[in-house]
Amino acid sequence: MKSLNPSNIVLFLAFIAALTAASCSDNIQNPESSTLVYSKPGLVDSLVGTCSTYLVRNFIIDTLDFSGYKSGKLEMNSLTDGDLSEISLFFFNADTASYLVKLNGKEEINSVSARSFDLPEGRKIFYLRMKLYSSVCTGQFFSLRIRDLNIYGVK
Repeated sequence: MKSLNPSNIVLFLAFIAALTAASCSDNIQNPESSTLVYSKPGLVDSLVGTCSTYLVRNFIIDTLDFSGYKSGKLEMNSLTDGDLSEISLFFFNADTASYLVKLNGKEEINSVSARSFDLPEGRKIFYLRMKLYSSVCTGQFFSLRIRDLNIYGVK
């Protein structure tokens, strides 16, 4: 059995230390901190109708203040089988609806990813709008459901 040369061991340890230091310094992650501003666990709301139905439901979420945050994030579990359905998060600004998040169709609504949005200034009353509509008529019922709604402030 060959004995290891001490200089080879030192070189090997120096090589490992250099790799570790380079990989750690190149991969510094500074995750944005987020704070839960609003939460509604469980079923938030659901709509059910036929293909000839166009259902819209608006409801007030709450007055939210995002002072000190640079953006917002909306997380929820939503599901629909209506291809023209829509979910919107908005507030009113001088009697005009200002949309922060607008999810259109099955692909966007059935996605589980969080949605970031720009924040309004000051305290605003936030609303959620659900629209159930489908372009096809199968004779069966269509549905739109929202569960576990969370709104975060991101610093």
